[in-house]
Amino acid sequence: MNDPKPTSGFGQFLAEMRRRHVGRFAFAYAAAAFVVLQLAEIVFPAFGVGEAGLRLLVVATGLAFPPALVLAWMYDLTSEGFQRTGGEVSNPILPRLALGALLIATIAVMGSLGVYLDRQGVFESPTARLDEVLPAVQLASYDPAEPIRSIAVLPLDDYSQEQNQAYFTSSMHEELIAKLSSLDEVRVVSRTSVAQFSGTTMTMPEISRTLNVDVVIEGSVTRSAERTRVTLQLIHAPSDTHIETLQWDREDVGDMLAFQTEIARDVVEQVSSQYDESLFVQTASNVQSEAQDAYMRGRYEYEQGTEESLRMATEYFESALEIEPDFAPAMAGIAGARFLIQLEGDSVSTDEVLNAHEVALEALRIDSVSTEVREVLTLIEHSMPELVGDTPMIPGPTPEQKTVQVLSTSDEEDTTSLHAPTLDSEWVATQTSFGDRIAERMRNRALPKIGSESDRMFMEARQLSLTGQYPEAIERLEQVVADTPDRSEAWEFLARTQVSIGQLRAGVETLDRWRESGESGAPSRDDLEDLVELLGEHREEGYWMWYLDRLDMRRDTGEHVPLIELATAHAGMGNNDEAIDLLVTAIRDGEPGVFSIRSDPVWDELRRDPRLRELGRQSQPLRFRPRRPRGG
Repeated sequence: MNDPKPTSGFGQFLAEMRRRHVGRFAFAYAAAAFVVLQLAEIVFPAFGVGEAGLRLLVVATGLAFPPALVLAWMYDLTSEGFQRTGGEVSNPILPRLALGALLIATIAVMGSLGVYLDRQGVFESPTARLDEVLPAVQLASYDPAEPIRSIAVLPLDDYSQEQNQAYFTSSMHEELIAKLSSLDEVRVVSRTSVAQFSGTTMTMPEISRTLNVDVVIEGSVTRSAERTRVTLQLIHAPSDTHIETLQWDREDVGDMLAFQTEIARDVVEQVSSQYDESLFVQTASNVQSEAQDAYMRGRYEYEQGTEESLRMATEYFESALEIEPDFAPAMAGIAGARFLIQLEGDSVSTDEVLNAHEVALEALRIDSVSTEVREVLTLIEHSMPELVGDTPMIPGPTPEQKTVQVLSTSDEEDTTSLHAPTLDSEWVATQTSFGDRIAERMRNRALPKIGSESDRMFMEARQLSLTGQYPEAIERLEQVVADTPDRSEAWEFLARTQVSIGQLRAGVETLDRWRESGESGAPSRDDLEDLVELLGEHREEGYWMWYLDRLDMRRDTGEHVPLIELATAHAGMGNNDEAIDLLVTAIRDGEPGVFSIRSDPVWDELRRDPRLRELGRQSQPLRFRPRRPRGG
């Protein structure tokens, strides 16, 4: 017996839905959508599709449901394909009811979906609370009792009437940076990083935030044949507060290098009451002014780095030696320039390289104290095996040259053996423009031999960070993650570098971009929400707490984690004892990143800790232990 036909409009509508199999289709659609979303959650990350792509798929699946119901109402799937559903509608109102029901279904589905996604935080980035947990930058206050922990010396302005003293201002700038860099308790920004601020219109707080420094030194030189005036200002950059103005006004300056050393000493005394007086021994004393002038002009040309300027630099240095045959820094300049010229072409002349080495050795015999001499000789010797192979003139390092005393946190002192050539060429920043150019050119020469373009840029970023050139390192890392978003170590190093130099918000936003990329190893939404929570409670220390947790998780999986990274995280958290202990072990193990403590702002709060100062003091001399000539 047939069931009675429904008489109500709603009953007729339900009957028609059953006849058209709409309910069956809706169930099948929901089941298929569930399977598709589960598969997408697994497959999307493998193809670099992040959470944004998964959210889009969820929304698209929900939006497609009502139109799919309409199609199910209108068509049947038969053995001959899709066919228009046959039969007449018993009630002409039913199509309108169907449309109304579908409209209600659409609103209900999308409303429910929107509420669910909103509760899950899908529409809100996990970094949306950054404005709340990281207040807007405010002008800092200056406390004269606070020690100076970091300094940037901006390029000096040339106010001379002829505007022809660039070589003198450059020499003065280098002398200031070199002498300040010798202070263990102060981090000094590299020459390369401050070069961008020549003639800048940026405010002091902006410069401070860019370089993450306490104090900025700016100044000018006014020079004529009769008088030389140097004016320097020490400014507490975060608050734009003037600390001190220093001025030197001399007539007929004969010994210009001694004058520059005197100025550097006065500046160092303003920064620190504890410094090594031997830093200010004038190694080029009693050198005639004409030789000094030629030397400074040669050094300025040397810094330009082109083959033409290097040849011009050689001529200036030779002119200085014609006047003063025992002027060792000029000899070092000739050695460095000749060596660099050989690196300009595709082929290297063994005779020219050996000649440069011999000139550097002669400079050392004359003056074993000069920083320029020791740096040029060390870098040439460590580069020669790659260029010309081992020669009888280059004996291997002695045990003394390979050993460094490492501070122990116990009552005993440990001794460990490090490979000095690796240490000098890869770990430690150079201090002079002579050394800068050689180290930079050798790095650039080695980079093309390293894998892909991404590999080369990542390695270059690492090296730049080791020498404190953080803006340049960040620029390289941004390019690496753009070209190879699956490179997890680049993402992590980029964020860590940004945080290190005080760009906390940028570092968190980098982590969020990494999360959205969906690449393997990226932090999850929950990870970043935990980070934001920690930032709200602990500010910068919160990042390092979060970072240390990630390092520990990586170690738990058996992945190698450099001890210097663990030490840095503890330093950022203020765990000084743990940081020092880990650093000692990292040096003992010969980790390449240990000398980043010289330039990494994370260590600024520890720079006055005698243990850190001792570590820096004991390891630094390795840079200046050149191999001795046979029979020397």
